[in-house]
Amino acid sequence: MPARTRIILLSVIALATIVFLQPFLTFIGGLVVLAVAGTFIYRDLPQDTQDMIEDYLGNWLQKARDGFWPGGGDRDPEPEPEPAPAPKAAAPRETSQEKAPAKPRTRRSRSPRSRTNGGNGGGTGKGSGAKED
Repeated sequence: MPARTRIILLSVIALATIVFLQPFLTFIGGLVVLAVAGTFIYRDLPQDTQDMIEDYLGNWLQKARDGFWPGGGDRDPEPEPEPAPAPKAAAPRETSQEKAPAKPRTRRSRSPRSRTNGGNGGGTGKGSGAKED
């Protein structure tokens, strides 16, 4: 893709992001402010008023779960089908390919060792690991 097309495409994406995301974030921020204010107001209400509001919201949520249809809460829920029996696990095979228990790893010391013509050029300068006299 040519550089000019890529720049134009990125510019359009950035502009669309700014245009659509800024109002969305403002809306979400406003909802958060309203929720916090409502929480403080609810907290300061007497207990019986809090119970009344809780019952109202609980009933509203129950209606929402029932789909707002008349008689939606009167019908019996459909019975759930019984789950199919789980398949039996295959018997473990006894073969000679079973893994042996892992041996504990031995730790090597971090003492400097001399290197033979490799890695860093094999010199005796700083950092080569060779002993200096």
